[in-house]
Amino acid sequence: MLKNYKRCADLVRRNNQAGGTYHQLDLGEGLVIQGDYDMTQYLQYYAIPEDLTGKRVLDVGTASGFFALECARRGGDVTAIDIYAAESALVAAIIDATGLDVKYVQKSIYDLTQDFGQFDLVICGSLLLHLPDQFGAVQRLRSVCSGRLVLSNACTEDSETNPEPICKFLGAPGNDAEAAYWHYWSVSGAALKQMLLAAGFAQVSDPVHFILHAVPERKHFATPHVLLNAF
Repeated sequence: MLKNYKRCADLVRRNNQAGGTYHQLDLGEGLVIQGDYDMTQYLQYYAIPEDLTGKRVLDVGTASGFFALECARRGGDVTAIDIYAAESALVAAIIDATGLDVKYVQKSIYDLTQDFGQFDLVICGSLLLHLPDQFGAVQRLRSVCSGRLVLSNACTEDSETNPEPICKFLGAPGNDAEAAYWHYWSVSGAALKQMLLAAGFAQVSDPVHFILHAVPERKHFATPHVLLNAF
């Protein structure tokens, strides 16, 4: 049940008229903000527990907030971080209108330290490719994770079949003409697993691969992705 249906409806209307956002966001009761990626199709890979009651959750690089909102619906005590002001305004408006238990902090992954808190579940999706220091970012994730990290990222096309820990430096602007971000890296699942172990995680799962498809009527991207769990 939405905290304020009218406010949610107005929020959906305004954002859809402005072109939508990064994630497709289902706020409930038939209210959907259009987005470039419908992450509900990929939740099976993330294996987020149905009941997160009593669990502290951190969504790193939350963008428009899909995973933060999903974890809040499952009862988690959720904190979400990102660096972009426009995204923070949208997430703040959704939190206010829906009444979901999410704390939003405008913060860089590089600024995470143990003092920020310890989290039972940390989610970081499709972020490392945009960061110049990806291993430094993985170390920052380790500093706030007391339980499980779910890390997904774009990967090399042969990641599923090549056991080599490959990191390709791209250093290229984003695909969209208006994109303010860069694509710095293309890495293999084996490389990410080694990074996680080197950062101090005790156990890391084998990589799981999938293709992340954009919503066809909005974008035409089909990007190989890898997902790992670290404990």
